[in-house]
Amino acid sequence: MKREKAMPVIVSAEVSVFSHATEDEGKVEEAVLNVIPGEDRGRPKVQRLTGYHNDPITMMTWRVRKRKAAAEIFLGLMRSLAARDRWRLIEEAEDRVDEAGNLYLRLDKQRAYRGRAVLHEADPIRVKFRFRIPHGAKPVGAVRDALASVVDEIEREADRGS
Repeated sequence: MKREKAMPVIVSAEVSVFSHATEDEGKVEEAVLNVIPGEDRGRPKVQRLTGYHNDPITMMTWRVRKRKAAAEIFLGLMRSLAARDRWRLIEEAEDRVDEAGNLYLRLDKQRAYRGRAVLHEADPIRVKFRFRIPHGAKPVGAVRDALASVVDEIEREADRGS
């Protein structure tokens, strides 16, 4: 009898973003809310910081510790990414997953404000998903397998819908 591999479980999600002095904090928060789905994400923790040239910077952080809510955010975000970005996450798993089983994504803040989730490295919305990795599994491989499984399911859903 063939045994199914245990899939990692998403334990939590954390989303953070900087709002610089030249940006409207409300619009930056709206950008995050546009691409991070779910009702249970709560309100952000807000920190007032000072930049290199003494300019004000605001850091907003959402922490979602309920597994179901974190999983909904993960699946919603994966569905909203373009297919090439979903496959890019799988290909770049070694660079995006740490030894603790955290998956790191960076999203384009400007496109998020317009309602589009796009991977982007500069001045991003940062997203971290924490996975519980099955005993004995390597974190990168386990998260890569989970990503591939989700991407396959999203593509099957798209094929059934067309």
